[in-house]
Amino acid sequence: MIGMKAEQLDTPSLLIDLDRMERNLKEMQALADSAGVKLRPHTKTHKMAEVAQLQLEYGARGITVAKLGEAEAMAGAGITDIFIATEIVGEQKMVRLRSLAEKAKVRLAVDSIYHVEQLDRFFGDQVPVEVMIEVDTGMHRCGVEPEEAVELAGEIVSRFPQVKLAGIFAHEGHTYNASEKEEMKQIALDTQKQAVETGKQIEAKWGISCEISIGCTLGQLAGEFLPGITEVRPGTYVFYDVGHAYYLGDINRCAATILSTVTSKKGEEKVVADAGAKSMTIDQRSSGVLKTEGFGKIKSHPDLMIKKLSDEHAIIYPGGSLNLGDRIEIYPNHVCPTVNLYNKAYGIRDGRVEKILTITARGCNQ
Repeated sequence: MIGMKAEQLDTPSLLIDLDRMERNLKEMQALADSAGVKLRPHTKTHKMAEVAQLQLEYGARGITVAKLGEAEAMAGAGITDIFIATEIVGEQKMVRLRSLAEKAKVRLAVDSIYHVEQLDRFFGDQVPVEVMIEVDTGMHRCGVEPEEAVELAGEIVSRFPQVKLAGIFAHEGHTYNASEKEEMKQIALDTQKQAVETGKQIEAKWGISCEISIGCTLGQLAGEFLPGITEVRPGTYVFYDVGHAYYLGDINRCAATILSTVTSKKGEEKVVADAGAKSMTIDQRSSGVLKTEGFGKIKSHPDLMIKKLSDEHAIIYPGGSLNLGDRIEIYPNHVCPTVNLYNKAYGIRDGRVEKILTITARGCNQ
């Protein structure tokens, strides 16, 4: 299979353009380096240990994951510096966390004293992980208000001296709701301001020098980092997708495509391909800086529209330029959930398969 032409692969298949991916990785690393901040990329997009290792080789200081299961998969592949950026609860997870901490340095998200109390109950005086307080800067999902973060830091310090408070973090995911680029940039900067000010207050009040971590590809694309930010955690930049291509004005930044075959045709009106909702995301963004039309874009066919996805079918209009048996590549609207649908991806260079990439953390949602 190595050396095979990409279009000879069975379909649907997930393809990764290695040249584009490597360029994306190098550009984000250069952006972080130029700003003097650490890059801790979020691996929820690619879920591939081999790609995470490449990010580390290019200069990343560690990785971010969404779930404990993803952390276990990455640690099992030899990665030793991991931040779990979602809160975890329950004794079952504490048992797994103890095992994970034997393999890697682990930082853990908290947004309540409850999270710290469970560490104390389970580990006692030997808590093997560091904690990061999540600050809600406008996303309104998890996290505490900035002033609450300062008080939570004090409670951790006073009640649980055995727990290492490493710092605070925020996710400026609400940048995706912006209607235009200036609004997006302002949201990103506002998150940074709130995070920096919160870190300063924690240091002044409790004597803790904080890691101040932000993370969102769109926020980082704003290209400005305020003094005091120490770490950034973008994820989607590794491959980008149709939404980000709309923002960037360049579909050629997208490194991931779904190879599909035209399996049905009805005159000039429409064709049907074999990549449906079980092969790529059904997500759409109808407005804002990442506005998308249809359910993905077809490479080299900008005039065609994927009007509908069902489980196994992509319905494409107009269909006159495609014929039964034609192979097409589809850029997904939202790449993160798309990758999680596959066990493997094919790394393509110069039109041929150079390597097969295992989706190491595929389905690791617990």
